[in-house]
Amino acid sequence: MGSAQRDLESSFDQQCVPVRVATDAEVLAARLDARARWMLSFVDGRSVLGHVISTSGLPLEDARDGVAELVLRGLVVLDAAGGNAWSKGRK
Repeated sequence: MGSAQRDLESSFDQQCVPVRVATDAEVLAARLDARARWMLSFVDGRSVLGHVISTSGLPLEDARDGVAELVLRGLVVLDAAGGNAWSKGRK
């Protein structure tokens, strides 16, 4: 795991809402691993991060790594109640 991913995971707020911002073409082009694809399937833009992670059925570290990969690749942003909490340059 890289430094950026560790920094991101340490800043995860379980009340943030992961929101997909990528098109289907961008997701396909990203060539995600199975863990990240699985986590993306739980991102509905309404459920809080804690719920997405807990319902994924993956071990906590694997689920967090999957979400971190999606955010670092710019496919998902973490949205807080007042606005964007963490993204890789996308709005």
